[in-house]
Amino acid sequence: MSFTTNAKDLDLLIEAFNNIETPFKLVLAGGSSHTDDYAANLRKHASDRVLFLDWLSGDALAEGLTNAALFVLPSDLEGMPLALLDAMGSGVCVLAGDTPENMEAIADTGFTFRRGDVLDLERMLTLLLSDVRLRAAAASRSQQRVRQNYQWDKVVRELGEIYNGMLAPAKRPVEIVASRRAVRLRVRDLTPVTR
Repeated sequence: MSFTTNAKDLDLLIEAFNNIETPFKLVLAGGSSHTDDYAANLRKHASDRVLFLDWLSGDALAEGLTNAALFVLPSDLEGMPLALLDAMGSGVCVLAGDTPENMEAIADTGFTFRRGDVLDLERMLTLLLSDVRLRAAAASRSQQRVRQNYQWDKVVRELGEIYNGMLAPAKRPVEIVASRRAVRLRVRDLTPVTR
């Protein structure tokens, strides 16, 4: 569900997953982002337990998330992790590296592990994959968090309020026009016309 780059630390996830006993499969989905060598090296780990899919979107993404027992984002470098928010919004239990951005997104609704620590990742994978009730409770909380804090319309409205606050002295309200793909700002000029 994300670009395959070394910052995503997918090799750590593969190592941790291969070191635990579980009936689950690890499914990695995403495209390469100018890191073909890294992606090729990861794909060498493909097996009956570790599967690789190309980029998922639309119905395929929804199906992948619907069938996931756990979403893991092992990244040691993130901005606002949209793939993580997608998983949370889809009602999937999440486990992510403890970057500040991941921790902000998850808050107290999901789980983190010490980034770069394969043993801690193994511990958390074992715990979460063995407890369906724990995963279900966390998934429900995560989904609610996304609904309350990360809905597109709400984020766009709050962004407009921030811009309007910055422009208040000039009394030039900002109208934000949003679609799923882009956000455009329109500053309405309310300056009186003098003749």
